[in-house]
Amino acid sequence: MKALLKLAFALTLVIPFMGLAAVPALVDAQWLKSNLRDTNLVVLDIQTSKDYQRFHVPGAVNAPYGRWRTHGKGKLTGMLPPVARLESLIGGVGIDDAKRVVIVATGRGAGDLAAAARVLWTFKVLGHDQVAVLDGGLVEYAQAKHPLESGDNRPEPVTFHAKPDAALLLDADRAKAVLNRQGQFVDARSAGEFVGLYRGDEKERRGTIPGAMSLPYDWVARDGSARLRDAAELAALFEARGIASDGEQVHFCHSGNRAALTWFAAFAVLGNEQALLYDGSMMEWARREDLPMEQEIKLCDSC
Repeated sequence: MKALLKLAFALTLVIPFMGLAAVPALVDAQWLKSNLRDTNLVVLDIQTSKDYQRFHVPGAVNAPYGRWRTHGKGKLTGMLPPVARLESLIGGVGIDDAKRVVIVATGRGAGDLAAAARVLWTFKVLGHDQVAVLDGGLVEYAQAKHPLESGDNRPEPVTFHAKPDAALLLDADRAKAVLNRQGQFVDARSAGEFVGLYRGDEKERRGTIPGAMSLPYDWVARDGSARLRDAAELAALFEARGIASDGEQVHFCHSGNRAALTWFAAFAVLGNEQALLYDGSMMEWARREDLPMEQEIKLCDSC
């Protein structure tokens, strides 16, 4: 019965919705087309500026994905930017605290869907829940024969007030505490990275976090596309990989990008509110010699 209730909850998140209530976590092209006249809805395009200016959903504003992550030569890159910078970014494209947001990536594959999920996670961390991902991205929207536009939309800047939720943020020490509590870890990287054949860079140890379950991020997308599998398929996939449908759960990859998609599937679609995304992921964990690792395949002592 518990499983059926969770599945019913998940299905309510993906059924097209036509009112002013909470936006579903995942919307389709028809839902977006039907809601474009809602003045309280902002379509947030995360394509590059060049791609956005070529084609986008009518009325969409642009904040390229690269602006949602840190850059530089530091030990950890691709992390969540400072809150003040994110407030400026979000307010600068006309999104205030009351706006509902639909995030649109290009839709070329699972990587684009993961990027959209990562931006949704960012909004969640900032305390803004009225956010959705467009399933299939701009490609799916265009294939549905909905009209597109080109050029640039420049909204008046507004004020966005973040209400950061520290419970959603994990660093290595918090992740270790979850591990010590027997929480479940989900490795969203490729099978080669999981078993230790590949690694992110030469400063990182090979392998994975002890006891982690492997779920390559593109498996949760339909045939590796930018469309998510439905709730029933995701539930079956998680069960097949030995991943619980509830309880403390940490999703990780190399830098918190690919894992955003498996986290989204668990948190937003399957309803596991204890699922967390580990921002630093293996880029942080595998560099620290005091943190445990396991390597299933070791080809040589120095590998």
